[in-house]
Amino acid sequence: MRSKKLLTGKIAKELPQKLAKQTWLPLDITSAMVNISTLDNVNNPSENSRRPEQRISPGMDRTQINRVSVADQVAALLRQRILDGEFRPGTPLQELPLASSLGVSRNTMREAIRILSIEGLLRRNLHRGVAVSQLALRDVHEIYQLRRMLELPAVLSAHRPDPDLLKEIRKAVEQYEEAVEAKDWSRAVNHDLHFHTLLIRFHGSKRLDSFYRNTLGELRVGMVLVDRSHDDPGALIPVHRKMYQLLSTGKLKECAAVLEQHLEDSESRLTRVMTAQAAPVVQTAQ
Repeated sequence: MRSKKLLTGKIAKELPQKLAKQTWLPLDITSAMVNISTLDNVNNPSENSRRPEQRISPGMDRTQINRVSVADQVAALLRQRILDGEFRPGTPLQELPLASSLGVSRNTMREAIRILSIEGLLRRNLHRGVAVSQLALRDVHEIYQLRRMLELPAVLSAHRPDPDLLKEIRKAVEQYEEAVEAKDWSRAVNHDLHFHTLLIRFHGSKRLDSFYRNTLGELRVGMVLVDRSHDDPGALIPVHRKMYQLLSTGKLKECAAVLEQHLEDSESRLTRVMTAQAAPVVQTAQ
């Protein structure tokens, strides 16, 4: 027992000297031990139990949930008016008059506007305030160029597609078909954009998914106008179903070819509609 104590004492004397020779270790052993001790206290349940528990008022939670719910309802109402053409592209929206007309607070209206801005339906300008998004032809070209850059490689990379993802794509196709047959263009565009957003999941990036949803949101108003004025909207149904069938059978190159043609046709239709709408405005200005 005595020899063991002597050995322990010897190690205790020699340890600081050995550590001091190691340049990669801190020379101040005391401070290092203090830091370790501090971490031990943080991880010590008995120490943590002395700290006061932070409580959040249940009433405050319910108030926030209700306010968000009302904001969602207001956003849904404004979204429908935009997509129905009641609020046309470029129309300014003032928070206070809108809030007053709907009987909601200005904060609620502000939250609803924020939701629609994230979707790309509204744009906020520092000097002009909030207005319904209005795309220029250059914007349309850039967005469709981006769509080709992201959607086509996504399809080509789907060598072993997740069965659950394929089910979601099939459901989006079915919902799109139902909306087109019912001539519910707002709902049809929602399912159409959802279908294309699902294709981006083949890249396997959640950040890219979020970015792409926001990008496609900018096209929402224009695509509603395109579908509403399409000569034969029912012709759009077989294209989406064919893409799904080619994807599910592993014919990726054929699917990419159909998708590329579909995007080209969609861009051409949107460009024609926007050009036709801009013509009367130019004539009126003259």
